[in-house]
Order: sequence, then structure tokens, then C-alpha cells
Amino acid sequence: MNEDLIRAELATCIRMLEYLGLIDFSGHVSLRNPHNYKEVLINSWGASRCRLGPQDIVRADLDGVALDENTIVPSEIHIHTAVYRRRPDIHTVAHLHPPVTTALSVAGITYVPVMHHGAIFGAGVPVHDNCGHVNSAEKGDALAQTLGDCRAMIMRGHGAVVVAESVKAVFFGSVYLEDNAKKLAEALKIGNPIPLRDDEVQAAAGIWRQNQFDKVWQYYLEKTGINFS
Repeated sequence: MNEDLIRAELATCIRMLEYLGLIDFSGHVSLRNPHNYKEVLINSWGASRCRLGPQDIVRADLDGVALDENTIVPSEIHIHTAVYRRRPDIHTVAHLHPPVTTALSVAGITYVPVMHHGAIFGAGVPVHDNCGHVNSAEKGDALAQTLGDCRAMIMRGHGAVVVAESVKAVFFGSVYLEDNAKKLAEALKIGNPIPLRDDEVQAAAGIWRQNQFDKVWQYYLEKTGINFS
């Protein structure tokens, strides 16, 4: 994929996440540059997420330093760079502010899978017990340690981080992190939620695959009408 298409795909992901209310004015998604693994592509600090386009995707190195003239990277770029340093299997990182997922962490509710697609996160999602901004390499490293080998983590009272091997995969994971949280929160209003059994989690693990990523991506692409071609 050439760089123009890469930037368009990343911008599309960010716009769809903003449409869904998972990213607001300060969320961000990054991609390890497939043409240079020492670089990260990420939406710029100043670009409005609701109008963002491929031209608003900028480059940074793995220390979080902007590589393009007259550009500013997000202050929390250390979330992304720390994950890339620790996880060579990860090529895309999303920092979200999903309202229900975050509210569960504020209430001290343990995030557990209660629906089929929630199984993509295994038995649960770790919580980083610090609601502050991740604006230094040290804070990024601490967050990456909490994430460990998981697909997602929750930042208590702040937001969430979803990681994946591709842009479409991170979008898929971001959608279902919040969707499972909504089901859990609704169940808590009327009774005691029943988490998926271990065998159900294992049986549903196969939904983490390309045709599922494509299906969800295409649905929201058509629903939002976003098109940078």
C-alpha cells in the first residue's frame, strides 16, 4: 500500500471512531510506518477529529519527536511509542475516550466479556490505575507494562487503549470494546451480569479475523459516507 492510501485509511479510521463517539477532540490512532518501522504515523495535535483528512496525518520517531516541519504530534504520543517499543507484534494503536468503558472504570466495575464479540479480549481487560495524561516516556512505559500482551486496556477515569496488527483490526477492537461495555452496563441495571464461560471465550476467539474486520469496517464506511479517494 502506498503512503497516500495508508494516510487515507488511518484518517478514515479516526473519522469513523469520532462518528461513533469513541474519539473526541483529543483521541488519536497511530500506525507503525510499514515503509520505515522507526517511524509512526499519527493524527496531528491541532486537526479537528470531525474534519480530519489524510493531510492531517504526520510522522514521529519512536521517541515521540515530530519529523515533519511545522507539525505538532499529540502530547500523549508516548502511549503509542511505548507500545511499539514493547510489542513488535503490534502495528496500530488507538487511544480512545469511550464513555461507557470509562464509566465502568470510575465505578470500579470489573470489565468482563458478556457478549460473543467481547471474547476477543479474553477473560478481561486490565486497568491502568492512573487517570492522568501520558505525556512522558516514563508514563508511556508504565502504561505499556499494564497492557502487557493484551489487546486492550482501560485507563481509569480517562479512556482506553486498543492495539492490533492493522488499522481495520484496531477499529474492530475499538467498536467491540465499547459495545461489550454497553451490554455489561445495561445488565448491571437489571441484575447480575453473567460473564462468558472460559469455553465460550475460547470458542469465540476465531472471530478475530480479516473478514470480520472488513465486514465491520465496510458497514461503518457506508454508514458514514467517508471517502478520501
